[in-house]
Amino acid sequence: MRERSGQELAKRQGDFVPRLLTLLDGKDPGARLGACQALEALGKRAAPAVPALRQTLWGDDLWLRIKSADALSNIGDAAQSAVPDLLKVITTPGANDPRGMVQRYVAFSLFYPGTILNERGLISHSLAGVDRRLLYPAVEAVLQNQDGRARGTIGTVYDQLTFDEVRPLLPAVYRAIVEPPPSGEMFADGIRVRGLELLAKYRIAEGVPLCVTLCDPGRWGAAKRIGPCLKALETYGAAAKSQLPELHQLEAMLAKPKVNAAEQVGAVQHAIASIEAATDTTPLQSLDRLARSTK
Repeated sequence: MRERSGQELAKRQGDFVPRLLTLLDGKDPGARLGACQALEALGKRAAPAVPALRQTLWGDDLWLRIKSADALSNIGDAAQSAVPDLLKVITTPGANDPRGMVQRYVAFSLFYPGTILNERGLISHSLAGVDRRLLYPAVEAVLQNQDGRARGTIGTVYDQLTFDEVRPLLPAVYRAIVEPPPSGEMFADGIRVRGLELLAKYRIAEGVPLCVTLCDPGRWGAAKRIGPCLKALETYGAAAKSQLPELHQLEAMLAKPKVNAAEQVGAVQHAIASIEAATDTTPLQSLDRLARSTK
C-alpha cells in the first residue's frame, strides 16, 4: 500500500515533498518507509529531498537505507551529490547485515544500466567526476557480493574505463570470474563472462584457459554462456592455440546425441577454425607482471 500510495501521489499535481520530509524525519518506521517510496515515485520532483535522503542512508533500519538509495537513484541527476555517500555505504560493512543486502541494493542504485528493472544507476552511464579513491574499493566490494545479479551491475563500470583506469581492478575482475557467487545463479555468469571479455580485450594471459573452463557444458545456462566465452577466446588469436585440445574435447562432448547442442557445436567449430588460422604474434600480458609494474 505504501508503494501504491506513492505511485498515486506521483500522478497528481502539487508539491508533496515538504509533507514527505516531515514523515521521513519522524519516528514511525512505516511512515518513514512510505515517505521514501513516495519520494522514489516522484522522481525528479523529489530533488529537494536529497539532503535528507543522504542522512537516512546511514540509519539503522536496513530496508529504510535501501529505500533511501532507491529514491536517490530515481531522482536522477539532481542526486549526483549523493554518489560519494552511496559509494561509502557499499564499502562500510553493517553489523546486522552479514550477507551485504544493503550493498546489493545500493549497487543497483549506482551501477544498474536501466535495462529490465525500472531503475537506472546514478553513475551507470557516466563516471565523470567520480572520485576513483571511492569508486575502486566499491567496485571490488560489489564484485565479491554474495548475489550474482548485484555483481553483474559492475559491467557498466567495465564499459567506461580505459586500460590504465581498469588496470588496478584487474585482480578483482579475475577473482570474480574464478570465484562464482553463492547465490543468484540465474544471473551469476553475466559478470563472469564480462570479466572474460575484459581480459581478452587487453590480452591478459590468465583469461585464455578461463574462456574454455567457463563454458562448462554440464552446468545450468550453458546455452547462453558458451558462445560469448568462445568469442572472447577467439579475441586472443594465435595465443589461444594452447586451448585447441580442450576445444576438441568440448566439441565432442556437445556433439553427443543426448546433449542436443547443435548451435554450440557450431560455435566451437568456428572458434577452432578461427584460432587454427590465426597468425598474429601480439604478446600477452600477465596479471603478475602488471601488478609488479604498478608498484
